[in-house]
Order: sequence, then C-alpha cells, then structure tokens
Amino acid sequence: MSLSTRMAIESPHVTTAVINMAVLPYLAVRHAADDTPTTVVNGRKACVGVLPEEEFVGRVLAAAVAT
Repeated sequence: MSLSTRMAIESPHVTTAVINMAVLPYLAVRHAADDTPTTVVNGRKACVGVLPEEEFVGRVLAAAVAT
C-alpha cells in the first residue's frame, strides 16, 4: 500500500488516486507529470519520484499549506 493511500486512510482531509498517464494523458499534461510517480497536491506538483517517507510527508504538507 502506498504512503499516499495510508495518509488518505488516516485523514479525512486527504484523498488519493492513481492515474495511468497512458490512459488519461490530459491529466498528465494538466499536472506536468512527466515521470512516475508524480504527486500532485491541490492541483500543484509536490514531488516526483519515490522519496523517503519523512521527506514525502514534508513535501505534501508544505504543498498543502502553500495552497
């Protein structure tokens, strides 16, 4: 189970979706997702790639506060 999925289970303020860029290319363009995984928070790219848990959570929280 992905960390974003675990975050969504723990908090009613978090939702998560896995998008296949080949199936929904317009979403990849909309969010400038050029690599996987790309994490988008409130419409903004928060991070790209697999990160250590602490760094991922920090970036997601920072992106949430910035919006």
